[in-house]
Amino acid sequence: MSTHFRELETALNTLGITDDGVVAPMSEFFVGRVPHQAYVQHWRPSGQVRVPKGAVVMIHGGFHTGSSWTTTPDGRAGWAPRFAALGWEVYVVDWPRTGRSGGSTPESVSLSAADVVDGLLALLDKVGPVMMVGHSIGAALAFKTAECSPSGVRAIAALTPASVESPVVGWDPAPHDQYVVFTEEMARTLFANGDAFPHHAFANYHSSLVPLAPRIFNSSLGLNEDLKIDSSRDPGWGSRIPVLLLTADQDQLIPDVRAMETSEALGVPLTRLAEDWGMSGHGHNVIVELGTEEIARRVDAWLSGCLDNDPA
Repeated sequence: MSTHFRELETALNTLGITDDGVVAPMSEFFVGRVPHQAYVQHWRPSGQVRVPKGAVVMIHGGFHTGSSWTTTPDGRAGWAPRFAALGWEVYVVDWPRTGRSGGSTPESVSLSAADVVDGLLALLDKVGPVMMVGHSIGAALAFKTAECSPSGVRAIAALTPASVESPVVGWDPAPHDQYVVFTEEMARTLFANGDAFPHHAFANYHSSLVPLAPRIFNSSLGLNEDLKIDSSRDPGWGSRIPVLLLTADQDQLIPDVRAMETSEALGVPLTRLAEDWGMSGHGHNVIVELGTEEIARRVDAWLSGCLDNDPA
């Protein structure tokens, strides 16, 4: 932990309460170095849990913040309090210079995937080894973190993961000195198109979106090497580090053909929500859609199964 930024561990009397009535205590702190410190919410297992399962880090995607893990746009409990109620020590991260991490200055436009990974590595130094649950670009960041710290990552659940192994056709690179902002139409088309999205709460959802640094945006399009799988640093995908690659049938951002590129790069199979789990009608934003509670339950079961086979 940097001496330039004192860790704030404020046990706030703040409670996470799921709609099932389960209470999970929450505190907050920062990790990393200024100006790339990262804000972290820590959700502790419910007092009703007899045997805690261990630590899980939840990483949001581009244009979003960690709030996407805490509450859905229509007010339902998010994955963080639900996983805490299931026995996990949950750590929800805001990327550096994003959302509650602060440090937003004109220089923030230069934020890179490596800067975010550095923040995640600082968190692993504090609480690892961990399970990682990443959504969209957050999944790609989890893979890069595991490449840098194989011993710090026990398993990765990659939810509608960004596929960056080849350039996306039809998208122009973002200018390096301008943030990328999704219009309402783009958000509806790419983030809120699924049948299961809570469309009546779209305005609330759209208000939660934040600008995305151009280098990370270009990384997500496969236009640079920052997020691509490095075959020379294979930490043991699917064996030493189990990977769940979960895709959705109505995902307009990551169609099946692109998801297959990630599958092939990692050497692990896809799990398709519609075909394999019988859950159709989901788009890219599976973590806030109607029915996400069942998806969370199944991901918890998968992670719990990894614990059974993990000597750590």
